[in-house]
Amino acid sequence: MRDVMKPILAVLALVATSLTLATAVTSASADTAPTDPDLPKTVSADVLPTVQINGVAWKQVIVGDVVYVGGNFTSARPAGAAAGTSESARSHMLAYQLSTGKLITGFAPKFNGQVKDMALSPDKKLLYVAGSFTQVDGVNRYRGAAIDLATRKVTSFRPIFNSTTNAVAATASAVFYGGVFTSADNTARTKVAAVKPSDTGTGLLPMNPKLAGGNVNDIVVSSDGTKIVIGGAFTSVNGSSNPGYGLARIEVSSGKSLALPVNSEVRNGGSAAAILSLESDGTSFYGTGYDYGSGGNSEGSFKADWATGKLTWLEDCHGDTYAIWPTADVVYQASHKHGCDTSGGFPETKPRAWHHATATTQDVRGTNIADDKYGYPDHPGTPRPEFLEWYPKWTNGTFTSAKQSTWTVTANTRYVLFGGEFLKVNGVAQQGLVRFAVKDVAPNKVGPTLKGAAWALTGSSPSAGKATLKWPGNPDKDNATVTYKLYRGSIDSTPIKTVKVTAPFWKHAAMTFTDTGRPSRSAQKYRIEAVDPLGNVSRSDWVTVTIK
Repeated sequence: MRDVMKPILAVLALVATSLTLATAVTSASADTAPTDPDLPKTVSADVLPTVQINGVAWKQVIVGDVVYVGGNFTSARPAGAAAGTSESARSHMLAYQLSTGKLITGFAPKFNGQVKDMALSPDKKLLYVAGSFTQVDGVNRYRGAAIDLATRKVTSFRPIFNSTTNAVAATASAVFYGGVFTSADNTARTKVAAVKPSDTGTGLLPMNPKLAGGNVNDIVVSSDGTKIVIGGAFTSVNGSSNPGYGLARIEVSSGKSLALPVNSEVRNGGSAAAILSLESDGTSFYGTGYDYGSGGNSEGSFKADWATGKLTWLEDCHGDTYAIWPTADVVYQASHKHGCDTSGGFPETKPRAWHHATATTQDVRGTNIADDKYGYPDHPGTPRPEFLEWYPKWTNGTFTSAKQSTWTVTANTRYVLFGGEFLKVNGVAQQGLVRFAVKDVAPNKVGPTLKGAAWALTGSSPSAGKATLKWPGNPDKDNATVTYKLYRGSIDSTPIKTVKVTAPFWKHAAMTFTDTGRPSRSAQKYRIEAVDPLGNVSRSDWVTVTIK
């Protein structure tokens, strides 16, 4: 059965897994050591305290040590504060300090409707805004606005859209909007338009591609400003559905469609499928999607080349993917993925489990295979990246009708930021916004997941003088390498068995060890511990075995 997508941008939940596998004995030194020593490192899974919101975050933009947040919320509160305590009014936008996570008190523009997207001007002085608002700070701004980051005030920029804008991107000479609208500056424009940065209601630019079908969800612009890529639920652009089915690459000067070979492979459009988000790093653009029914074929993410429009890789997971962010070596995704075995990742499980934040390599590491179990659309033979061992745990929120966790992700060289409607991360109360950091910044206190009675070490004596101990695998959320140490009698003694396993979480298998030479009728105590490379330890309870 496929996932259900809500009209807001949305979907239903999905999966994670807890399988066992054989152990592979290799060494590793970094806290985020991957299964392959040449794979890049992710950020730590430590939850860094961050200002919280009472709704949903749709977008975050980093400018130096400041993070701007747009979404659908009416108040903010400090990290650690329970809902309804220490609240500060915020009308769909706020700012916090990247290095501390603390709310910036002097930044509080008032939008009368939700903010869906934001884009920084090339000189980093203006923050362009898209959404469903019609006023900002009490002045009319019809779903397009700009905030001067120096003065923290809304500017005179005031394009006029007759319905919601979902996306905005900017160059020095144009600001691009996409969404639901059918007119811009009182002129016909179907779901995508370009305006001058000086637009005060009469700055519409000529670009006017013809879209049919669903809405535009996101826009990215090429580094030279001559091309845009749009993604959404539309089914044709300029009369073409290939390219033009959920994806289109458009020449800014003419509005004409350009070649886009990736659209022959990734085809999401119509009422039950869409491209949900796009990002760009200048040389490549990246996209994510959902599919529920016959209108699409991709729920994961992809990378394509700006120069040619050709597919670089396709991450072919099942479970709608809402947002993506590329860093130099790692690509992060916000989603509700539940099965990635067709793309070299974790398998589908019963009961279904969900992963709301994942990370892959930037480069190609393998080939996708066919889905021969669940009937999902697949992409066998296409190139894929490699999944990295980074799996924070999320508690879904209830603010949107989709009741999801993560909706957006952004990053710089030191931090990765997720936003959404989640209530907890790794069991820590942290609503709507959270920071993760590289290990040089993070506390690096995330260790193997199971401990105490939850890590079920069992023992028996199958024959005279022997004790057989069994324990399940105990992987780490941000580390592929775990060392298992079995103790007899005392944790201060030398372990009687040590096994180092480097594997993804679903391949940390149940393990067995038989201790021999024990005196008959004696009571022997055993305990297992799991240790990551930074020394984080999880221990089982002691178990006593009476020897035959």
